[in-house]
Amino acid sequence: MLATSEITDCLIALPERCELRAELPSEAASYTLSTSMTRQSVLSTRVEAAWTFRSSRTAKRRPLPLMAVRYAPDGLDEANRATPGSVTRLPIWLERGQGAGPVKRLRLEMSADDGATWHAVPVAASGPGWTALVRNPATPGFVSLRVTAQNGSGGGLTQTIVRAYAVGPAV
Repeated sequence: MLATSEITDCLIALPERCELRAELPSEAASYTLSTSMTRQSVLSTRVEAAWTFRSSRTAKRRPLPLMAVRYAPDGLDEANRATPGSVTRLPIWLERGQGAGPVKRLRLEMSADDGATWHAVPVAASGPGWTALVRNPATPGFVSLRVTAQNGSGGGLTQTIVRAYAVGPAV
């Protein structure tokens, strides 16, 4: 492990509280950066992300070639709830940092038991991203999402959102 940080007071207005800085060795190698967050809330109770990337000595500092996953679920109500037994259309796109390269493979999984078990959800290329159809459980609860994306240069991202949205009446 090269660095670790406990970031507990991260605020948009104070970005210096939200940073982790680490000096990487100069030789070319693969690295992993991981983060996790838990909160007392009904939705997004745990979010985890792990990035893999290649790095080597550069003439000047530059940002890491990381990706970020974005979702825009269709058909949820104002409280981010889906109807039990329905299908949620889930557009997905990735924001790629400088040098991240195009995404070669994207895998989506869903869980209806807070991540105890995962089920693959087919994704199809759609414009600048992908679209998936998530079959919601027939009973009230939650849907968790996990996406894994890989680029052609050995980089990638796995992001998990436990309780990404609710299914059924307010819980």
